Amino acid sequence: MRIETKWAIIPTVVILIWMLVAQALGLFTVEKFPTTQLIGIVISTLTFAVTYFMVTKEKRDHDYNGVMSWSEGFWTAARMTLIYIPISCFVFYLYIQYMNPGYKAFIASDNFVKDPVNTYLMGNLVSSFVFGGLFCLIFPLITRRSINRKA
Repeated sequence: MRIETKWAIIPTVVILIWMLVAQALGLFTVEKFPTTQLIGIVISTLTFAVTYFMVTKEKRDHDYNGVMSWSEGFWTAARMTLIYIPISCFVFYLYIQYMNPGYKAFIASDNFVKDPVNTYLMGNLVSSFVFGGLFCLIFPLITRRSINRKA
């Protein structure tokens, strides 16, 4: 679980750094909303692709002695996803409430009606499950290795 926890924290930190840099550059405005959203999607997708590849590769190399089946990789990625979700929701909540309270107005500009913070966090939760599920299926196919291929 140490490997999964490490790789669950890394994308949270990367995305938090992206949000702090975007805030410092003044990208969280209504006028720049589409561009900022697009950049955020690209950064998060690339971050998660690298993360899922690395967690399954590191698990294979360190815990499974270089040999890993698809199911072992799937459960490694699934555990990482389940660790990532509460950590990221907590960190993003802290960011929205305390680090950048003006972010509420930014996300409210996307027509979130009543509660922009909870709607944003629910979106993070759903997208983490959806993309995490997809990446749990895909990346173990890439990093699996049988005994025959190890040599």
